[in-house]
Amino acid sequence: MSSATFLALGHERRAREILTGLGYVFAPSQTKSVLLLDTFDGRLQRAGLRLQATTAKNVELTLSGRDTAPAYIEVNAVPRVADDLPTGPFGRRVSDLIGIRALLPLLEVRADLTRGVLRDGEGKVIAIAELRESLHVVYPQGIPNIGNPAATMEIHVVPGYAQHAERSSAALRAAGLEECESDTFMLCATAAGIDPAGFTSSATVPLDLAMTAIDGFRLVLTNLADTVAANWQGTIDHIDPEFLHDFRVAVRRTRTVLANAQQVLPDVILGRVREEFEWLMDLTSAPRDLDVYLLEWAAYTTPLGSDMVSLLEPARDLLTHRRIDVQAQLADGLSSARATELMNFWQTWLTEPHDIGDIPARAHRPLGRVLAKRVTRAHDLLLARGRLITPDTPAEQVHDLRKHAKRLRYLLECFGSLLPKDARKQYVRRLKVLQDNLGEHQDAEVHIQMLHAVANELHEAGASANTMLAIGHLAERLDQQRVAARVEFAERFASYDSPATHGALDAMLNGIRR
Repeated sequence: MSSATFLALGHERRAREILTGLGYVFAPSQTKSVLLLDTFDGRLQRAGLRLQATTAKNVELTLSGRDTAPAYIEVNAVPRVADDLPTGPFGRRVSDLIGIRALLPLLEVRADLTRGVLRDGEGKVIAIAELRESLHVVYPQGIPNIGNPAATMEIHVVPGYAQHAERSSAALRAAGLEECESDTFMLCATAAGIDPAGFTSSATVPLDLAMTAIDGFRLVLTNLADTVAANWQGTIDHIDPEFLHDFRVAVRRTRTVLANAQQVLPDVILGRVREEFEWLMDLTSAPRDLDVYLLEWAAYTTPLGSDMVSLLEPARDLLTHRRIDVQAQLADGLSSARATELMNFWQTWLTEPHDIGDIPARAHRPLGRVLAKRVTRAHDLLLARGRLITPDTPAEQVHDLRKHAKRLRYLLECFGSLLPKDARKQYVRRLKVLQDNLGEHQDAEVHIQMLHAVANELHEAGASANTMLAIGHLAERLDQQRVAARVEFAERFASYDSPATHGALDAMLNGIRR
């Protein structure tokens, strides 16, 4: 047991008396608002942790979880990103989990909080009790508070002293207090209709080999449309880089599925939405390229030494300002009537197909057979294009190969529930090795081009000679990475274009081919 929660409404005084009799010492009650903080995709929740920010005269962060005693630390403000967290083990544990994601206030609860502690003969805390009275959810402005005030008593375990918390809980049970299956925050979250687990953007949905191709494709596209919609506002607001990343990946997966939906979905539908999703993709390209550049900036520059890093600050500042400019363009595009009309039409059609015209002949074929042919065709195309790559092949052609590899990977992800899990993992593992190499080459290529543009602009603005020299060193380092990736490509592709990969493909597809 890590904690126990009891409904205490009408029993507040009795619960305190019982625990006081067991030796608990309670501090004066304070009215506090408590924010439940987590990332959009619930990274702390998945790790079995909960981060709360309690605000009164100051801000107190509480980190608790399975088999973990609550840890408390005071900060100046509610943290938003990893850099806002306090130094030390508390901050590191949270920052290691959230990465570049922002901490969002998922739920606000207000209550009169009375905290009590039980100490041993040496003064060490061996159990913690928290009584929350006049407890209610604080709803956003404009949403009425439909919940009734409540009260709870929580007993928290201190590792190594579980028997004391259990004795306290047993005393409350004996007094007739009702024990809950979840803690106070989960009770409030349920009442408010909030899922602390967050949103997951998995591309894989449950499918059946025997269902018709058109039904299977629509289920996959519906799931992707939900992911696009879920990340839409976060992308506009640029809350953190992962909103744009997940939005962009969902759009790219959608385009891949649409490209493989010929003779499955009606031509009139494909003709309408494929061009619009290409437009959405174009909107996101520049912002995402700059996000990656800025996220990789420290890895790129730190090996050059601290003096070089300082000299490169004007280049970083210019990239940051460009990111702000392209974000405004992206926000305008996603807020436009064109974007709204696209998503309204697409989500409506996926739910209730209309104006579909002639249904293609392959639309009613078994989904498994159709998918097997599409995957085989994508694999064969990747091999054919890859065999054309030589050391002298233009970078654009290498980038096109990367696109083909991504499209194949997206197909396997979106329809993954149809494929044998172990066989799919074995094949994807081999494909990913090739993808990683192509990604390293493309990132270096794009970032070198960006750096040249930055250098020209800074030179015209009168940047110092030392800064221009530092940019030259950085460009040289990036070019070394590009060349290394290009040299390594031959080995990576040969490993992919091998009997082992062909065998993994057959093992993955043989079942659905039949």
